[in-house]
Amino acid sequence: MRKQGVILVIATLMAMILCGAVSATDSSTTGGEGNLSDVNNSEAVDPILWVNVGYEYADDKINPEIAVTDSNNDSVAFNKTKYSDTLYKLNFTYAGVTNGTLFNVIVRAPGYIAQTQQVAVNQAGTDPEFIGTVDFDMQATENYKLGRQITAAADNLLHFASADDVLCITTAGLAYRNGTTTEDCLEGILNGSHGEISYGQGNLLTFQSIRTDPVDFCFVVRNGSSLTAAFFKNGTLTPAYFGTFSAIDQTLWENTITTTLGEHAFGYVSLADAWKEGLSTDLLRQAAYHGHVCLGTLSGQAMISLLLKYYPPGVYGNSGELEATSYRAVSSPGNSDDDAYIYSLDLTTGKRSWVGYNTAEDNMVGFIRWCDTTKRGTLIIMRFNEEAVLQLYKQQTGNNAYTGIAGELAFNTWLINKLENDPDSLVEILYVFENITPAIHNNLTGGVDSKKVVCNALGLDMDYILGLNLTNVANQRVATNYTTGNLTLDQIKQIGIDAANMAIALFAAEGIDLEKDDYELTVFTSAGYVRVNEQVMDMTMDGIYQVLGSRLSRATLLPVHNARYNPLYFQFSLEKDGKVISKTLTYNSTDGSFIAKNGSSCIIDQVILYDPPYDSLMAWLWHNHVCGGSSPGYIITDWIYDNFPLGADEQYAMITASVSCRDDIYTYLLGLSPGQGNYYSERMTSDSTGNDILILSIYDSTTNTRRVIVVNYQGPHFTDGDPYENYIKLYKILQKYDDWNSPECQEELKTLTNMDRAPSITKTVDTYSTEEEWNSMISGNALEVAKSIPDRTKEDLIRLMSGSQTSNGDSTSQGTGSLFSTANGSNGLFGLSNGSNTSGVNVSAATVTNSTTSSVGAQPGEAKAYEVTQAGAQGSEGTPWGLYAVVGVIAVLALGGVGFFYKGGKF
Repeated sequence: MRKQGVILVIATLMAMILCGAVSATDSSTTGGEGNLSDVNNSEAVDPILWVNVGYEYADDKINPEIAVTDSNNDSVAFNKTKYSDTLYKLNFTYAGVTNGTLFNVIVRAPGYIAQTQQVAVNQAGTDPEFIGTVDFDMQATENYKLGRQITAAADNLLHFASADDVLCITTAGLAYRNGTTTEDCLEGILNGSHGEISYGQGNLLTFQSIRTDPVDFCFVVRNGSSLTAAFFKNGTLTPAYFGTFSAIDQTLWENTITTTLGEHAFGYVSLADAWKEGLSTDLLRQAAYHGHVCLGTLSGQAMISLLLKYYPPGVYGNSGELEATSYRAVSSPGNSDDDAYIYSLDLTTGKRSWVGYNTAEDNMVGFIRWCDTTKRGTLIIMRFNEEAVLQLYKQQTGNNAYTGIAGELAFNTWLINKLENDPDSLVEILYVFENITPAIHNNLTGGVDSKKVVCNALGLDMDYILGLNLTNVANQRVATNYTTGNLTLDQIKQIGIDAANMAIALFAAEGIDLEKDDYELTVFTSAGYVRVNEQVMDMTMDGIYQVLGSRLSRATLLPVHNARYNPLYFQFSLEKDGKVISKTLTYNSTDGSFIAKNGSSCIIDQVILYDPPYDSLMAWLWHNHVCGGSSPGYIITDWIYDNFPLGADEQYAMITASVSCRDDIYTYLLGLSPGQGNYYSERMTSDSTGNDILILSIYDSTTNTRRVIVVNYQGPHFTDGDPYENYIKLYKILQKYDDWNSPECQEELKTLTNMDRAPSITKTVDTYSTEEEWNSMISGNALEVAKSIPDRTKEDLIRLMSGSQTSNGDSTSQGTGSLFSTANGSNGLFGLSNGSNTSGVNVSAATVTNSTTSSVGAQPGEAKAYEVTQAGAQGSEGTPWGLYAVVGVIAVLALGGVGFFYKGGKF
């Protein structure tokens, strides 16, 4: 009996502990003390919640987003009144309120971890009002802290306030740190610089980073003509370099700067030098996208100047078409000029505005200006003649350009002056052919219609072009005169202020109040890309931020990729009641007014309801719209990162054959561009490609070996639902897992009940190529060449290059199975993986719940620009504590009873 008695005692104690735990959960809520009076459960009353929000960085003055839900996690509408920088009063009507009624209060702010607290409302004494109070001590995200801390360290060294100008160049934004994008680092820089750095001033430059890049920061101050820099490597708070950027001799360059700053050393130095010399901010951003300032980037900008001067924009496609551009371009990749016009004229490959592979000299480009009415066009072929430019430089200055770092920076300064004052001297217009027919256009680009490929594109095939025997009228050009504006920076900023205030008035007319720092408001704009009367419109973004608190680091002010000559517009898109309300203001430069319309100029507002990942949103901005064709790009990008992570000395290159909108997404997110010589586009018919969409190359500079993979893709199928929501849900699941075939990933994919066919990504070829074979691929018929390469390992290729042995096989390497199955089979939603999964990338949101109740936890990858917590409310379906307690007590007592009556067991 002693055994049974002990069991009963233990059972009773455990039951008491469980009941006590439930009691603690029920009572440990934030709220005021009160009497025990009650109200009729059916009677609606007006509770008041006082919410006090403090921030880890006390100088952050942010209007937080506050949400309220009831104990069933249903949203509660309320009126919000600001009483101070930290105190807010929430009024709402709610039926059935009694003393102790619980509400969940959720607070989030850019750069901070979202928090949820439970607050009880109670009556105080004889006061009939139900009042609850709650304090939030908001904690910064790790990335925001890093941005703030490094900015403070740089300021301590460089003394921003006393400098003439301040510049920050960084890899943050698209680069991942601790499994997430690093836009919070940018937010930290902006807030920590206290106005010295802003998007409007154009002095925050970001490289076109990839996920695996280190998160580096370089701050530069200018005092007169002197530049001083502080460089922080991979998130460390101690500068790896602190010294001059303006008096760099060759010894300092070779022994210190290049070894310390790494692969972007010339990028940091050349961008800072061009900034000092007054290169316009839009061109600085283009150079940062390319990676540095050089003869090619500046000559590419000179090409744009001449194109707009002598052959101003025509009309391509039907008005309003998403892929409509005024120009199309064909070129041979490998020189930096390609990145200039692709960036500044919005001639991206995904819109079929650019086609290029090795068909001509890599410093040549052909622009087609097309008239859809006459079905005729003009072909303008330009070249920057490097040898001629170098001779002109020596003739005018007596110096040689490439005599070391100091000589090259001096050459860049001369080029900037030429670009501003004499762009004709940097570029040759070799040929101009008029009356280009649709047949010629089709042969060069693959099809006049951007949505329909009629033949395999020839690209810039000079043999074909000159064989047409067209008359060259290059010497008959006539210049177009453009008006040059004289607005001050403050006046440009005022345009943004006026636009924001007009938007507030337009929404107010419909009974909607816009708040500052409103997470639900997204402003899309062409500012950052377009010019008005040859003036850059960046400062309008600072005007928008001053009024509405919207900016790029918060993913609430989004510059949409546009050609330089397009109109300046601001589109204000508000998420409300499960819908998006958009109003667009287009600037009239003639009188400074705005033309208002209800609706969108940019249809990216169609995805903001679904909270897309930051990097996918940035890629859609680059593409300048969302569409079904672009949606698979993020899936393919994620697959490449997961299955082919880069080693220390490896880099990607790509040839796309079946050109689609998706090409803009993965080229942008993989850091590929024609100007860097690592991206080639053959626009081919589907009959030529089938489902083989691209060739991925991974080059190892240590072993001089190149792996090539032909990627085959078939899209998923959803039975219903919004297509963008479907894809974004799929993104967020796949993004969290390196191994898409893991049980955890498979289980989560089953929640997509409307996906009846999974996407299929397979490897048609996976082998190693010689450089001769690679050069053949980038010169045309890439798929045919790739599929003819024998099956080789890296070791086979090394032996082949050394001349000791030929490859072990003579058959093309085929994929052994689909990474995805097209149906839910025995192997799970997806089939067997063909690639390794070692990237270590795993996106998840930081979570903090300041409540004594247990939290359901974060939904990884579901944050917009900040990290979010969802806490299970007491009594909610997500946390049925009472039920748990009853079941637990019964189980324990049952265990005791069994022990009491059981006589033969051991104790």
